[in-house]
Amino acid sequence: MEILQIAKTEFTPEVSFNPATNELNFEGVSRPENASEFYTRVIDWVTSYESQLYKNHVLGGKKFDVNISFNFSYFNSASSKMIYQLLESFRRINMMGYNIKIAWYYDEGDDQMLEDGEELSEALDINFDFFENK
Repeated sequence: MEILQIAKTEFTPEVSFNPATNELNFEGVSRPENASEFYTRVIDWVTSYESQLYKNHVLGGKKFDVNISFNFSYFNSASSKMIYQLLESFRRINMMGYNIKIAWYYDEGDDQMLEDGEELSEALDINFDFFENK
């Protein structure tokens, strides 16, 4: 599987997925004009990654940690729906026995971003680790 690397813009986050290290990272602002169009590439990549891990699971392959970090300074409601969809894939990967570790970063004093992470964690029944950017 290829690395997925999308550079951040004024309206979209940096996205960096490396299947060799099982590191998946989002950073920046997510308020694209068309969230579905922007996130389609990301969702397609994660879907392929999930399929690859499923094949490994079926073949009895070794399970490992998958580290995901969300470091958004802002995301709009359309992006929230896409993030939820991605997290559903990560939840399924976790259910296969892989150890999904989600780090949710929020800026100091940004109670809304913290609350957004807590709501996503609770809605999908996935544990997040929360870290305040200072």
